Amino acid sequence: IVIINGLDECSNSHDQQRILSLLRDTMYKHPLPFRILITSRPEPHIKESFNTPQLRSICCWMPLDNNLYQASCEIRVFLHEKFQEILHHHLYTMGHVPRPCPTYNQIDALVGKASGYFIYPSTVLKYID
Repeated sequence: IVIINGLDECSNSHDQQRILSLLRDTMYKHPLPFRILITSRPEPHIKESFNTPQLRSICCWMPLDNNLYQASCEIRVFLHEKFQEILHHHLYTMGHVPRPCPTYNQIDALVGKASGYFIYPSTVLKYID
């Protein structure tokens, strides 16, 4: 399996669509002896590319923002554990910070802002650390 992770993070939408076109053309001309897994946020132009008849016939689209997968629980655990690590790592400089830190409501707000993606809490934690 070949994994292309974060297609939406390519420099621009033209490059993203070009990658999908090249993969589509290659798979039609030469059957590949492996599978390709593409992960991406569901940007409109990427969804549009996958919705073409050529890609629809050879791809399986699996959205992770439906009821099959809810990342909120995992993000909540991730935030809680990482904040505990930060508090432990900065024990002396953060000794005056009231506990629990952050509060349940603060973690809940961060989980909501994450919208199911780990990049938001990861960035917040790096900044706070």
